[in-house]
Amino acid sequence: MIPAFAETTSGGRLFYWNLEGSVGLRGANRFDDVMFVQWCLYKASKWDGIDRAARVNAPNVNGQAVREAFARTNVNGSCTGMKTDNLVEKITFLQSLISVDMDGRVDPMLKSARYTTSIGSKDVYLIMRLNQILKEVHPREYPRLDLMPEFVWRISDKVKPVFWN
Repeated sequence: MIPAFAETTSGGRLFYWNLEGSVGLRGANRFDDVMFVQWCLYKASKWDGIDRAARVNAPNVNGQAVREAFARTNVNGSCTGMKTDNLVEKITFLQSLISVDMDGRVDPMLKSARYTTSIGSKDVYLIMRLNQILKEVHPREYPRLDLMPEFVWRISDKVKPVFWN
């Protein structure tokens, strides 16, 4: 997990938290990256947009059930990378809700990319969507993850130096 910047479609720069390697299906599944993605999925249970996404993209799925499933995300930094891994299943499900390609993994942005906030755009990296969820859930604290309620202190060594040095 590392700090990064993306160029926006309006020509500005956007801070976001990136990954050092892929998380999920056949991913590198580095401890800090996995823990960050797990924490983001847990935070998705508190995201108001989850209900809207469920209504639009999964009309047979109850928004409250989705919240409860994400709230039960185990934040332990572990992922086998297998299709049957609980984290892979949750990543795939989130991808189905927010209209991105369902490959069961969260990839880092490794090259320059333009960021757009358009809903349903399949060309937006899931890592950007996870950052957007954190920003919407905790607008005053983002990008200071360490100031957010229920922050996972085991990744504080990645977060604090960005703001404390």
